[in-house]
Amino acid sequence: MVDASQVTAEAEAEEQRAGWFELFFDLVFVVTVSVLAHDLHGDPGPREFATFLVLFFPLWWAWVNQMVTVNVFGSDPARVRAVLLAAMPALGLMAAASPEGLGDRAWAYALGAAWIRLLFFLLWFGRARRPGSTLPLWRPVTYCLVPAVIWGVSAAVPGPVRFVLWGLAIALEVVLLAVQAGISAEFYDRLKVEHMVERIGLFVVIVLGESVFTVVATFTEHFTGLSALAALLGFFVVAELALIFFTWGTGAAARGLTAVQSRRAVRALRDTVMYLPFVLVSGIVVIAAALGTAVGEPDHVLPPGARWALSGGVLAFYTANAAISLRYGDGLGTVMRWYVFCLVLTPGALLPASVYLPAWGAVACAAGLVLLLAKLSKLSRARGQAAAAGAGPAAPVG
Repeated sequence: MVDASQVTAEAEAEEQRAGWFELFFDLVFVVTVSVLAHDLHGDPGPREFATFLVLFFPLWWAWVNQMVTVNVFGSDPARVRAVLLAAMPALGLMAAASPEGLGDRAWAYALGAAWIRLLFFLLWFGRARRPGSTLPLWRPVTYCLVPAVIWGVSAAVPGPVRFVLWGLAIALEVVLLAVQAGISAEFYDRLKVEHMVERIGLFVVIVLGESVFTVVATFTEHFTGLSALAALLGFFVVAELALIFFTWGTGAAARGLTAVQSRRAVRALRDTVMYLPFVLVSGIVVIAAALGTAVGEPDHVLPPGARWALSGGVLAFYTANAAISLRYGDGLGTVMRWYVFCLVLTPGALLPASVYLPAWGAVACAAGLVLLLAKLSKLSRARGQAAAAGAGPAAPVG
């Protein structure tokens, strides 16, 4: 006979995993990341970097809010699947509008953002109306419906005013999260850690996949020996970033999120799920753009924009990892044992190397740096875990 407790445990474990419909939903982001990363190839300037961040954050914000929503509701209920399916065209509209997302197609981008928030409102408002719900009705109105209206209005207004409204809509959601108004501590207790870790990991897979695609597609167009060398080194950089994230990052995330959830450290939970992964994935995207430029012209020195993309992307990736580790409760000394090398070597070695060496040489330096940081972080974590085991539980993180 089958043990009932085993069946219950298996059902709970299955509930915490990402459903196939969520994975289907993520297909839109494969296109989105590719479209947004396109303008970062070659020699991007401050305008191109700013445009990428301005257009990528609302899309990321929509995705992470969708992830939390499914975490709470589950992906099986018909209404959740209907919302995910209805949200995909909205995300597609935002992606299609992105090449001119701050220009002629800004209205379409804004309508896509309004569309998604309206769908989330329908789900959360329905939950707030349930008998016995601890979620006040005003919460989904202010967090979902009001931003949806602001985004919708912005589609009809001209230039600078439109972007002020975008900032206002996002700021409203960010402030509501910061003050935690209308959300009980029990809400955070119900969040499924395994599901969040898996979903963020799958999003990182999307971004890493775009990086591999960029390297291979560029090599296809520039089929030379030096391009092959640059592509091989670029693949090593991407593979090492993936190894760092999936070998140590996901395990640390599961332990760290479980720890902060048990301590009800809601700010740490919010930061490590909503904000800091955006910095991490943005770093990977700009690294990928620089690698594509290097593969295309391996015997030339990287243009200034690509140099900043390569160095800034590495710095962003490891800065996000360092900040996440600190929010999980790792000691400052443990984190700084490896992060200090990133702070010193990225501007002190990698950036100068990209100025004087041909592009393939700059990528080789990046490969050496990420390998060094991987070894140092592994050693530092091992020492930190040993010290923590001898010293007792870590101090609470707020």
